[in-house]
Amino acid sequence: MTDLYSSSPQRFPTPSLRVAASAGIDEAARTVVLAYRTDSPPSVLERAIRSARQEEAALRTVVFETDGTAVPSAHALSETQVLVGALAESGLEFEVQRADTDVASQILDLAADWNAELIVMSMRRRSPVMKLLLGSSAQRVILEAECPVVVVK
Repeated sequence: MTDLYSSSPQRFPTPSLRVAASAGIDEAARTVVLAYRTDSPPSVLERAIRSARQEEAALRTVVFETDGTAVPSAHALSETQVLVGALAESGLEFEVQRADTDVASQILDLAADWNAELIVMSMRRRSPVMKLLLGSSAQRVILEAECPVVVVK
């Protein structure tokens, strides 16, 4: 007899969200989290790198396409490779994660798990009606973060 209320056993392991990382990232004592939307201006990445250097911290990045809660967040691999190259050039310890289904929770969990000093992110302007209809991961991070959040425009 089949138990229709229990979850089926997982046949494959859940893939890691980590796309790239420097060798010493897991030993980093301090962390700055970067919520990096692929259409962010260069100033967002520059601010995150500057902040990580000031805090003497590693930079853990979640890269995503959109901050709307109603749309999947996929992005091009080439954009991620450019980001990884820039982080490697910075000389910081770093990690880049692909976005999960709930970007806001992923950013907040990453900040909480590594006791982040700061979250750096950009926000796209939306009308109040669009915010109401689509929601915003950025708004949720700002409201629920336990560490300071720097919004770069």
